[in-house]
Amino acid sequence: ELDGPLSDDDEEEEESTWRRDIYDVDKIYAHMNARSRLRIKNGYANFHRFLCETPLPLVQPKGRNDARFRLDDEGYDTHTPLGTYHQQYRINGVLIAIGVIDILPHCLSSVYAFYDPDLSRHLELGKYTALREIEWVKRACVHRPSLVHYYLGYYIRSCTKMVYKAEYRPSELLCPSSGRWVDFEVAKQRLDAFSPVRHCCSLYVEGEGAASSGCDGGRHDDHDDDDDDVSNAGHTESQESSLVERIMLDIGGGGGGGGDNSNTSPPVTVGMLNRQGRAIVEPIVQEFIDEVGIEVSTACIIKLS
Repeated sequence: ELDGPLSDDDEEEEESTWRRDIYDVDKIYAHMNARSRLRIKNGYANFHRFLCETPLPLVQPKGRNDARFRLDDEGYDTHTPLGTYHQQYRINGVLIAIGVIDILPHCLSSVYAFYDPDLSRHLELGKYTALREIEWVKRACVHRPSLVHYYLGYYIRSCTKMVYKAEYRPSELLCPSSGRWVDFEVAKQRLDAFSPVRHCCSLYVEGEGAASSGCDGGRHDDHDDDDDDVSNAGHTESQESSLVERIMLDIGGGGGGGGDNSNTSPPVTVGMLNRQGRAIVEPIVQEFIDEVGIEVSTACIIKLS
């Protein structure tokens, strides 16, 4: 059986098995050198900063019978106060997964999930924790009418680790320029049509007639003005190509010569790249110019990583 948060019966056992000395890195890992111990300490610090620190108030149960943390017959604690929590999933008492969540006034925000990788090959624990969280929202909204949404965080189309979020339907994406929620299928069509490289553009359209206009992310809404049409009318294809060639790039890499800047290289222009490099970079640079405009793009150095 998989459980959510610890029940009252588990609380005493968990308290007795908690080992605070595992954070004494110098003691536990005394057999390692100082550099390895420092790496472990940094790992602990990064974990705490990423998954433990929170702007939300810390809520502690007031004794074993605190009604705010009571569980229903199927292990759902839908009366839990607002805050950040680590949901624990166990099989026969063995911890197999943790879901980090924020319970907010209008939604449950899924922050992160981590789990036993071997078990997850068969149980797909990441999907299981998400489905349990969705079910939690469905149950909680019965007595918490304002808490009706499940928030999966940022969706980055080009990041393979994030595309799974589109599998939970129906769903919506937040338009970065209007602040309105847009049906995912509609948003996906606009991303494909207007920002196929960076996948970042205005998703909300006021009326069907605006669907054919370009996406500017709300940064320069005057693109439809007559003056703007006149200023851009004289740009030929060769001029646009020349503009792209002049854009500065920070490609990183190792320079020689020693000193503090020995690991950096001076910026290069698109025109300095070989044919293969230009084929990769030019579409990205062209979209950047279209998004931010000529004046801003020529004043920037684009960092490639």
